Amino acid sequence: MICMNAGTWADLELLDHLVRGATLSQAARSLGVDQTTVSRRLAALERQVGAALFDRIDGRLTPTPVLAPVVERLRTISEEASLSLATLLRRTAELKGQVRVTSIGFVLSAILAPSLARLEQRHPGLTLDLVADNQMLSIERREADIAIRMARTGEDSVRVKSLGTLRFRLFRPKGLGTGPCPVVRYGPGLAHVPEMQALNRLRPDARVALTADKLEILMEAALSLGAELMLPEVSAMRDPRFEAVDEPGAAAERPVYLMMHPERARVPSVAAVAAFIEEAMRGWK
Repeated sequence: MICMNAGTWADLELLDHLVRGATLSQAARSLGVDQTTVSRRLAALERQVGAALFDRIDGRLTPTPVLAPVVERLRTISEEASLSLATLLRRTAELKGQVRVTSIGFVLSAILAPSLARLEQRHPGLTLDLVADNQMLSIERREADIAIRMARTGEDSVRVKSLGTLRFRLFRPKGLGTGPCPVVRYGPGLAHVPEMQALNRLRPDARVALTADKLEILMEAALSLGAELMLPEVSAMRDPRFEAVDEPGAAAERPVYLMMHPERARVPSVAAVAAFIEEAMRGWK
């Protein structure tokens, strides 16, 4: 029995090519090295094993009784290694190119963009196409590879995974004081979302100074107008320009979903980006 505690994959590859080629020269050609290198490596391996591994009969190499029992196993190992390498190369090739991700601007700018260095380090061949859009690009029609939404779509074939919840809270510009002030909010098209419903309950009589469909616009407007607004709690607490309003019921939560077409979800590049998004969401919270 061969003892190869210190052996390497290179040793197994050498033996397999010698068995298949039956000559030093043929093994050297298939390995892409010179015959002297093959001879030297074989001699070193035989010293390590402590026995001759090949007999030279009529100019050809024949496995000795020491090596013969493991020839089939060597062939199996070599074939498995080749298949594994082919799979790795295929996956590497697929982890290149562009993956389109759509969500509201806040999710892309505050959660994904600050975490992109991790994705770049792991998969430098990938390019993200981030599409900030309140209107839901169709996953079924492949308008986007991945969507991060705070409501489920009506598309039957979409794979949906919960990413938890996004907590909103009532904020006002720091130093504004505690007196009455106007509010800025989403327009009628988003009046139904939980944070707008909470704002209705908290400030039913407040003057609406501005409506907009982008959170980034509302934030800048609130600072300019001295207005209150509902903001994602985690990011707003880190923003020195705002302070939380300490009132009962001043918070609301919205579910967050990751959506993909089942066929696109099996593409390695898309799966890698989906895993990155899940990690970014966990880290942001």
